[in-house]
Amino acid sequence: MQISADLLTLLASNKPTPLSDLDQVAGRDTNNELIGPGDTLQVSIYELGNGLFGGGGSNASGTPVASAMSSSANSSQSTGTILASGSAAQDSRGSATATLSSLPPLSVSSEGTVVVPYVGKIRVAGFTVEQAASSIRQALARKSQAPQVIVRIVQDVTNSVIVYGDVKRAGRVVLTPARERLLDIVALAQGTLHPPEDSVLQLTRGSNVVRVPMSVPENDPSQNVSVHPGDRLEVIYKPRTFTVFGAAGKVSETPFSVPELSLAEAMARVGGPTDERADPNGIFLLRFEDNDVVQRLGLPVAEGKSVTPIVYQIDMMNPGNYFLAQHFVMKDKDMLYFSNAKANNFYKLFGLISTIIQPGITAGYMAR
Repeated sequence: MQISADLLTLLASNKPTPLSDLDQVAGRDTNNELIGPGDTLQVSIYELGNGLFGGGGSNASGTPVASAMSSSANSSQSTGTILASGSAAQDSRGSATATLSSLPPLSVSSEGTVVVPYVGKIRVAGFTVEQAASSIRQALARKSQAPQVIVRIVQDVTNSVIVYGDVKRAGRVVLTPARERLLDIVALAQGTLHPPEDSVLQLTRGSNVVRVPMSVPENDPSQNVSVHPGDRLEVIYKPRTFTVFGAAGKVSETPFSVPELSLAEAMARVGGPTDERADPNGIFLLRFEDNDVVQRLGLPVAEGKSVTPIVYQIDMMNPGNYFLAQHFVMKDKDMLYFSNAKANNFYKLFGLISTIIQPGITAGYMAR
């Protein structure tokens, strides 16, 4: 197919959307706030009077209540409540104090439960911290006087993703309610070890796997999708190269080494077609093109495959085609072929004849 301005327009309008399609895959809740098995919770309980967990001046973990809490008593007197530790006491106005007790860290079991003293097992998996606190408070209501409960996640396993591969810091990245996106996770892993244009992102969500160049979400914000809890992100180093065949200086494989490389720049890097051997009318680019592009070109597609081999041709004897070559974007694993000039067949024949008769001419000359 001849390279033309219409062809460049068609290729430029092709924008695959594999990552945004992955957003349609059903998965876990994506609010990044739910508790799950493996998480560790910190539970703080406020009680009035003789609390279950007061223990005579110490909290449930065996440590005194922070002095900062008791120092705020004066500011709390306006409400008739004073935060203190130990057994029930009264302030100058006769109001009962509140006791703060912090339980030891609680690990969520594989069944999604935690064990709270005096209550037993309470299911918290699938709950937010507010919902978990409400469940614990209701369970304590019949055993404690006006309990108030605060729950926070101190080790979050459920709301996290795994990032690995060609990054500076592989490991687990904890998600927040801000709903981090794909490139956010790469940044939190301190970036890639190699240039982003030579990196491929492989996102695994359940049984679905999508692999795209890192330049796709960089150039198209709609492809910078939100990651979900449980996703796995691998960054793969894949340097881009193109190969050159035919009447060039030599057959070679050449790296891009820049974010975007045009056909004109690619030809210049390899020295272009040689004057004495190549036909500037016959420069071909061979590429496996996506079937949706092939169909838009009006060409038949390969059966049972997602790509079809296409041969593009450009005539460099036409000065206007140099501008087209400057805007034709090369892709990874493209192949350039410089065809031989028609006159080159004569030179090859002449060289063959010379090789045959040259020894006889030399022998005759020496015999004189």
